[in-house]
Amino acid sequence: MTIGAGPQRVSRFALHDRRIIFLMTLVALVTGYGANVISHTVVFSRNALGLTEGGMFWVFGITRAASLAGLAFALVADRRGRREPFLLAFLLLPIGNLLTAFLPGPVLFTLTQSVTRVAVIAVGALAVVILAEELTPSVRALGLGIYAGALGLGTGFGLLLLPLAERSDDAYRFLFGLTGLGLLLVPLLRRFLKESRAYVQYEKKVTFRQALAAGLGKHFWPLAAMAFLVAAFTSPAFEFVLERLQDDLAWDAGAARFLLIVFSGIGGLGFLVGGRMADTIGRRPTTVIALALGVAGGVAFYTQTSGWVLAPAILLASAGASMWTPTFTAHRSELFPTRVRATAAGWVTNIAILGSITGFVIGATIVDSIGLSRTISLLGIGVVLAIFLALRLPETRGMDLVRRPRARSGATTPTSPDGRPSTTPSPTTPPPDPS
Repeated sequence: MTIGAGPQRVSRFALHDRRIIFLMTLVALVTGYGANVISHTVVFSRNALGLTEGGMFWVFGITRAASLAGLAFALVADRRGRREPFLLAFLLLPIGNLLTAFLPGPVLFTLTQSVTRVAVIAVGALAVVILAEELTPSVRALGLGIYAGALGLGTGFGLLLLPLAERSDDAYRFLFGLTGLGLLLVPLLRRFLKESRAYVQYEKKVTFRQALAAGLGKHFWPLAAMAFLVAAFTSPAFEFVLERLQDDLAWDAGAARFLLIVFSGIGGLGFLVGGRMADTIGRRPTTVIALALGVAGGVAFYTQTSGWVLAPAILLASAGASMWTPTFTAHRSELFPTRVRATAAGWVTNIAILGSITGFVIGATIVDSIGLSRTISLLGIGVVLAIFLALRLPETRGMDLVRRPRARSGATTPTSPDGRPSTTPSPTTPPPDPS
């Protein structure tokens, strides 16, 4: 891997860029819808299942805990390739929601949604790795932003269908069942999704612990801490948006949906803006701007009551979260070599899940006594800490993740993610290409 020196012109998407973005956009639409049905229908499902707000916090926490099993897909992806574990994970996603649609009771609801969360986490981690390895370096973050934007469109589509859940006590189950349409995409993916161009199956296995000991820990731990702190705030903040508007502020369901669809939709442009910024001015400054916007908007939404403030708060929070996604996923992918990249992504994702669980556990413990607004504001302190951690990471804009054959006349000096020549052999450094 090499890091480009100096500013680079952002090029247009090549043919292979367009192909992988098209396939992953379809995946993202299904994933964005299927992953967020539980959030969109929380008001209906909580009442139908007879749960309090605290009880629903525990449901979200348990499903997040179960989703830690998604790491297994990342481990397999680094040993046997990205394609097969990705296809299996995507298959499980609609199956989990279909089971939720037909099986009654809070226990089975939690169990089936745990299956869905495992699939969502595995698909998300592997899709980012595949995109990062397939896309041209100069448009990598922008491509990841398009993927994230498609996730947002899938989420927004779920909001548009939400009136269907109002028809009866169990009508919300129909929205879970619609995820089954994603099964139609499986044959298309099996036909056209190829193995990543960057993936190489090495004879000598390198454990992630060895990779951390070889020097990658200085990048992994700040990334992991950022993911933990941001997830501890964003997960509860996102899951209880409709709860805040409809139950706390007594908004009409239609007005609440309109506010979210319009202003979070505009904020969703941050996926493209953040991706473009990350490819032009760099990963670190884009991350800092995104986190600052996100925490400011999120806290304002949960502490203010006027619609004139709530609307721009949603816009800021959505824009910050959208900008954060492509720059963080690109940065994370570029800081690790191919043979441990999926595993690193899996571990960072799992630590983010632990952050979500921590946020929900804190919420379940204190929300009934201090209220939803103060709970979310307290969790927002972690995002401020994440901003300072972002400044500890090296800039990786322009890094090429596809290993190139070395010239016969001599070898090039490998570089580290910091852009400095490597002086000590590392088990994470690829051997010379046999060709």
